[in-house]
Amino acid sequence: MLRQIMLIFGALSLVAAPLVPASATATPPAPEAKGRIRAVIVAVAGYRDGIASPLLGTYNDAVLIAETLMRSGAKRDDIILLADKPSPELLASKGNPRLRATSLKIDALATRENILGALKRAAIDTKPGDEVLLSFSGHGVQQAEAVAGSEPDGRDEVFLPYDTGAPDANYTKVENAILDDEIGAAIDAIRSKGGNVTFIADFCHSGDSQRDANAPPPEPIEAKLKLPPRKFIAVSQAGFVRDLAGETKKGGTGWGAYVGMMAAPSAVQARQAMAPAFADPAEQAPHGLLTVYAMANWNNPRVYSYRDLANRVTAGTDKHPKAPRPEFDGDIDRPLMGGLVKSGATAGTGSWAVYKPARAFTAETKSTDPVKLDRLEMSAGQLQGVVEGTIIGLALAAPTGDKVILYGRVEQADAYKAILVPTAFGDIPAEAWNDVRDIDGKPLSREVRLIATIEQQPVQLDYRIALPAAPASPSAAQAAALAAFKEFKPADIGATFVQPGEAADLVLTFQGDKLALTQPPGQVTADFGSIDLAAEMAKGGSTPTIRVRFAIGGALVKATRFSRLQRVLASPALASGEPGEDPAKNVAVEFYVARPKALAAGAACPDTTADYYAVAKDAQRIGGDGSEAGGFRFQRCDWLFIKVTNTGKTDLYVNPLIFSPDGGILLFDGQDGRLQMKADNPTRLRAGESGVLQYSLTDASPGGALRDDLVLLVSDVTDGVPLSYARLAQCPVVPGPEDGAACAVAAGPTLAGTRMRNNGGVGTGIEELIDSALVGSTTRSGPTKKPTAVSALRFSWQTELMGGQ
Repeated sequence: MLRQIMLIFGALSLVAAPLVPASATATPPAPEAKGRIRAVIVAVAGYRDGIASPLLGTYNDAVLIAETLMRSGAKRDDIILLADKPSPELLASKGNPRLRATSLKIDALATRENILGALKRAAIDTKPGDEVLLSFSGHGVQQAEAVAGSEPDGRDEVFLPYDTGAPDANYTKVENAILDDEIGAAIDAIRSKGGNVTFIADFCHSGDSQRDANAPPPEPIEAKLKLPPRKFIAVSQAGFVRDLAGETKKGGTGWGAYVGMMAAPSAVQARQAMAPAFADPAEQAPHGLLTVYAMANWNNPRVYSYRDLANRVTAGTDKHPKAPRPEFDGDIDRPLMGGLVKSGATAGTGSWAVYKPARAFTAETKSTDPVKLDRLEMSAGQLQGVVEGTIIGLALAAPTGDKVILYGRVEQADAYKAILVPTAFGDIPAEAWNDVRDIDGKPLSREVRLIATIEQQPVQLDYRIALPAAPASPSAAQAAALAAFKEFKPADIGATFVQPGEAADLVLTFQGDKLALTQPPGQVTADFGSIDLAAEMAKGGSTPTIRVRFAIGGALVKATRFSRLQRVLASPALASGEPGEDPAKNVAVEFYVARPKALAAGAACPDTTADYYAVAKDAQRIGGDGSEAGGFRFQRCDWLFIKVTNTGKTDLYVNPLIFSPDGGILLFDGQDGRLQMKADNPTRLRAGESGVLQYSLTDASPGGALRDDLVLLVSDVTDGVPLSYARLAQCPVVPGPEDGAACAVAAGPTLAGTRMRNNGGVGTGIEELIDSALVGSTTRSGPTKKPTAVSALRFSWQTELMGGQ
């Protein structure tokens, strides 16, 4: 129940662990293994004996990929580069197009033997967590399938290496061609070792070019391979697919991830062109379009997942009218190269495609007329977290980075798509939809794929309460409770009643004459307790049923209020003020723990504080070394000391709120009787001042499921109006004797008092957002800007029972 709390202010820092949303699980998933970035890069420019026409852009593709990967952290020794540099005579015959200048040395020609040997070496050397990129640039064709029944259309997609020979008389087999079955075998062999494969197929007919042979299990690979002193491995006479199949155990434990990017469908030819289109013509060079736009966005800080990359690649290839649209396969929502290319700090929320059709011209339409839009469809929906009220940024790709030209609000969303309508956000008004312009300021008449990114998500505030199942023969107390539920109007507090057994945020159950308030299994972070209905009836005198209704109603108000406020205060939308304003950036927070000696099971927690105005001398500092992420294990009866410091040069107001597992919301004020400070809520921290919160961890559970949340609402003092959040404080959902007489008689906050503001001062965007949690609003897209800047620091911890406790 309510814990011992004290505060002395005069500063608060731990590395701020984010407040966990109420719907999140307590234990985060284990991170995937991290390894090396490795690559086999294959490119053929001029074919031996002129068997196929030269492709100058393939050399540029190979160099571009290798240099991009090395900028991303790959070592040169982990890259096998098989290519041929176009000769001066060949370049002259093609008008001397630009080749990429590079200091990279080619490892060998892209012959069949070298390609298969490099793929085999990549499979053998793979370790769990390695990110392995396989890229092929050159010619591709289709031929009759080598394994009957393995191809839906009866044709293999094949890549033509440097030493490609002539096809047979019936064009059923091209000499030395690399089969899709062979590429598929290499991919499977790498994945079987726990390696994650990114496959870039920038050649004609590349769709399906990674297809597995699905052949019968072949004889295993040699137990011990004697590697020659080069990067390649000899291929046995049994055939490449059979040679590698011993490495694969498809679907086994540790099987790696896969993403494929193919330049064209299996029946379509790919294109090379002078690219990228957004570059200055003097800087353009021949390239495969899939490769050049993939690498142009590889290190874009807004590109985190392969889906992000796919949308940008497609937006780039769309700039070339006759180019086929690339195909993407596999786990495209996976972080790019497993996150090795980008740290978590640069991770975005993902991006998707929004297709803007071309303007329909009529005889009266002029090219200078404004382009008007009233809605757009987005290729993402509720499964990707795009729900009604979400604000979406719509950008065009540019050489200096994506440029947002519009913002849209999600008006409707189903599982897979969403409808966007005009909205104002940032410095772009909703009226921009009436005159849509490109990066150069010209009316955006053409068909274009916009890159959509979530800018702000709504706060989901709907709170579902599952009613208790009615017993066959209810007792008087149970009957009184069932009658009370018929009198309540849950919408008044932003809640919804659902039937027993339906999905809910709060589950009510009868346990004899007690009404238990619990969270669903797997989502337990609080222990709201049980209402003793029989005891409440006994207190009711001549009106026992009213007393029961009073007790249940107060508990439901507090439980709903507690949970909705938690969601609001965990929201990224919780900020106000002008862009760049963040009062909390100058608040440092340090955490210390003092642990009492061993306690007898069930013993009360002792008061171990010697000085209410300082951190205990025997307290251990935690945080800053990773312990705040779960390494430190809090125990019942620990004393937590939270030191808060204003490190800035201007005064700040700080409202520290703790959400305890019993549903109580504790507000620490700044009263210091010893120094005869004026009772001041919020606490005003002057520049350089510090203070200490002391908090006794008396609530605990086996495994540490119960969670405390600390939120520091920090505001500036520039307008002279301190923003008080005293109205947010509340007693536990079901108070106990230790919580005092005031809690025992209080039914909880009333709606009439929830919208009061301190001193009648103007509210901030946070005030509006919090108000939406205290009343019946179900969603709010975020705060509006008001004069006072407010931001929040959020921390969470869990306390578990240990030993004989």
